[in-house]
Amino acid sequence: MFKILVTKMSLMPAALVCALTCSLFSSSLYAQQTAEKNIVESKQGLVNLRIEVPFVELHSGPSAGYPVVHVIEQNEQVTVLVNRTSWLKVKDKRDNEGWLHEDDLFGLSQQGEAIAQTEISWQDFQNRDIESGVMYGDLEGANFYNIYLGYHFTPVFSAEISAGKALGNISDSNLFEVMLISQPLPDLIVTPYIGVGAGIIDTKPHSVLADSEKRDSTLMSAAAGVKYHLARNFLIRAEYKFSLALTDRDDNEEIQTWKIGFSVFF
Repeated sequence: MFKILVTKMSLMPAALVCALTCSLFSSSLYAQQTAEKNIVESKQGLVNLRIEVPFVELHSGPSAGYPVVHVIEQNEQVTVLVNRTSWLKVKDKRDNEGWLHEDDLFGLSQQGEAIAQTEISWQDFQNRDIESGVMYGDLEGANFYNIYLGYHFTPVFSAEISAGKALGNISDSNLFEVMLISQPLPDLIVTPYIGVGAGIIDTKPHSVLADSEKRDSTLMSAAAGVKYHLARNFLIRAEYKFSLALTDRDDNEEIQTWKIGFSVFF
C-alpha cells in the first residue's frame, strides 16, 4: 500500500509537466493562429486613397524637411501603410513609397491655408478663351515675323487677328489679317486646324526705280496647321498659309508662308 502511494506521488510531477506542456503548446498555437488572422485582417483593411488634387509630393520621411522622392498625380490611387500623427506613409501602383501630409489631400498647407493650384489641365487647354503668340517663318524667301491674338468661341471655332513683318532682299512687307479658325478634332493631343481669312499687305521695294513703287493689296488666305499643348498654358503652333494678293495688274500674286512659334492661353 505504501509503495503504491509513493508510486502515485512520483507520477504526479510528470503528469503535471505534461499537462502544462500541452497547455503551453495549445496557447502558442492559438496565439500564432490569432496573429496570422490579425495580419490577414490588417492586409485586407488597408485604406486606399484617390488623389483629388492636381498632385501630391511624397517625402522620404514624415516631415517637410525630408526631400521629395516621388510625385503622385491627380486621380491616382495610393495605399496607406502607416499613419503617424498627421503624416501618412503610402505606396502607389508602381510600388513607390513615401510620406505625405494629410492636408496635402485637401489642397491645404500644413498651416491650414489654401494652396493656389496653378496646374493647368488638358481641360483648361480645350476650354481656353484667349490665345496669343509669336511666330517666325518664311514668306516667299523673306524672313517673316508674326504676332497674333485669338478668341475661342468654342473648342472648335475661334477668330484671330494678326500682324506680320516680312524682311526680304528685294522688298519688305507689312501684313494685317483677320482669320476664322476651325479645330474639327479638339480632343487630339496634336490638334489640327484650318482657317480662312482676309487682310491687306503693304509692300515697299528696296529699289528706287520708277516701276518699283510702293503698293497695297488685298489678301485672301487659307491656312492649315497644328497646335500642341506643351506644358501649363504654353503651346507650340506650326502653320502653312496660301494667300492671294489681289493687285491692279493682269495677274494676282500668290504668296506662300511657312511659320512656327509659341503661344500662351488664358
